[in-house]
Amino acid sequence: MNMSWLETYFKGDRTIWLTVIILSIFSILAVYSSTGTLAYKYQSGNTEYYLFKHFFILVFGFGLMYAAHLLKYTVYSRVSKIAILVAIPLLILTLALGTNLNEASRWLTLPIVNLSFQTSDLAKLALILFVARALSKRQDTIKDFKTGFLPIMGPVVLTCMFILPANFSTAAVLFTTCVILMVIGRVEIKYIMILLGTGLVALALFIGIAKLVGYEGRIDTWEKRIETFMNDEGEGNYQSDQAKIAIAKGQLFGIGPGNSSQWFIRRCINCGIISGVILPCYKNSAKYSTGICNVPCYRMCIQFNISGNDKYGSNC
Repeated sequence: MNMSWLETYFKGDRTIWLTVIILSIFSILAVYSSTGTLAYKYQSGNTEYYLFKHFFILVFGFGLMYAAHLLKYTVYSRVSKIAILVAIPLLILTLALGTNLNEASRWLTLPIVNLSFQTSDLAKLALILFVARALSKRQDTIKDFKTGFLPIMGPVVLTCMFILPANFSTAAVLFTTCVILMVIGRVEIKYIMILLGTGLVALALFIGIAKLVGYEGRIDTWEKRIETFMNDEGEGNYQSDQAKIAIAKGQLFGIGPGNSSQWFIRRCINCGIISGVILPCYKNSAKYSTGICNVPCYRMCIQFNISGNDKYGSNC
């Protein structure tokens, strides 16, 4: 088979392309198996509505990915400076005017196409790119607190602070990722400890002020999850129990796409609790395909670390 056209139009690591395609196909099956409740609630039982909607979103995203891969990676290093300036106002706008779901404003809805997206996803990408570039550019002054560390610390604190009210876990993971990047980037440990202290103080101030002014938001949810974890009872365990029942019903090889009955019982299926639907339908295939798809990502990181001479386009 002549593969020259693939080499001509699809540049870069073929393994990454294959991984994206496999995960995209699997996501279509996952959406079809998990949106039954939404279909009966909002689309009069038309289960294909969300299937085709997700398919068209995938096609659109794949087109964006193809266009993005044609650009040299140093472009993203330069764009990161603009992206972080756009992401922070969008986070503020989302908190003020975003779609509210389960006491959390995480989504902005695009008015013309009626598609929603999480601004925190853009902020995550923008911040990680920004921190990586800033660390590369400031290696000569990275040991200096004022000129090397503060310009990096500011965007990290601001971005995580505006993600926190609606999504504590995303803010915590993003903050931890930035700290790891700083350790790799040879930032002084004492400066990193200052950053950690600042983060804890900011979290305490947010909770204290929120309690003082009567703003509950997601704080009550955080408290309930901690209590549930400590006391081993409550709503959190109801959901985990239903997930375990669904997994047990899947037996060894799963029961096939769309055949899970647990999504009739599962509450809040549109809030990210999807494992109890995926696993009974696909069981071991879901487990192994996810693990296999992680392998090329690790290989790419190792290969880039060995062969890369440029410090993430920092010379741009």
